[in-house]
Amino acid sequence: MVTLTVDPNTEVIPDFTTEDFRFTREAVLVGREGGTNELAVEILTNAWNAGLERRKIIWEEEREEREANRGREDRRVTRERAADEETLQTRQSRAQSPRSSDTPNLVAGKPVPEAIEYPPVCFAIKKLVEQEYIELSYFTPEGREEAVRSESVASQEIFTLAKDDDVLALKPVVNFRAKGKAAQDEDLTWEQLCVASTNFLEHIVIEKWPVNMIEAMHAFFFHLTNHKLCNEGADGIK
Repeated sequence: MVTLTVDPNTEVIPDFTTEDFRFTREAVLVGREGGTNELAVEILTNAWNAGLERRKIIWEEEREEREANRGREDRRVTRERAADEETLQTRQSRAQSPRSSDTPNLVAGKPVPEAIEYPPVCFAIKKLVEQEYIELSYFTPEGREEAVRSESVASQEIFTLAKDDDVLALKPVVNFRAKGKAAQDEDLTWEQLCVASTNFLEHIVIEKWPVNMIEAMHAFFFHLTNHKLCNEGADGIK
């Protein structure tokens, strides 16, 4: 398709009667007997006007196409600007919004622990949740380390049959005791008893025991560790 660079509506018809068009007029009259100069001018004028009308039609079609392209480009630019503004607003909103509760907060100046704190075996935690008696040996450092070794072997996807209120049910293996028999409270050393009681008291608070039971346990271990036998030296306590 021909692309016009000049608006045909601004064109002015040439003067075909001048000397500049003498050879053109003669060429038009070739083969025409009795042709005059006026006839040649008329033929040239009619041809130019016909060409002008064709150029006007082409110009109008190109103008509409240019406007359509300009409209599409304007809409594209508008969409891109809107997307850029939305992205900028989203970033600013995230920067100004308070930190999510799921995001961990850093505590400045907190020292690195000197040892790894292992949790008690799941069996012991289950007993605490049910507010049942559990040997203090599960809360000693040795008992915690044994819990890690035992539970790392048993996958949580392994189940076993267990009787619950006269009904057989599948329960995870980790809900059962750690390997081996737990030491009784009276067989613990004094140091083990003190450490285990502290850990035990922390976990009954975590498992939300009743306040009166927590206070009773605190009072029991307080009186136990401050008993008169504690003042009798190494021979007085185990």
